Amino acid sequence: MSIGSAKINANEIKAALPRLSKQEIVELDKKIHDYLETSLFTKASEIAFPEWEDPEEDIYSTDV
Repeated sequence: MSIGSAKINANEIKAALPRLSKQEIVELDKKIHDYLETSLFTKASEIAFPEWEDPEEDIYSTDV
């Protein structure tokens, strides 16, 4: 299963699970949880700190 830039769906992942070792499944599970946690924290930050999107407050983003 090549993840790279290819799009796969949940059914393809389910079909691949029997071919994976327990260690590979645990690693996949951890990566999924890490991805979801990061995504949720990012979304929460965007909601909690809308001023981060203010262009006038973007003074630290310029390349030095």
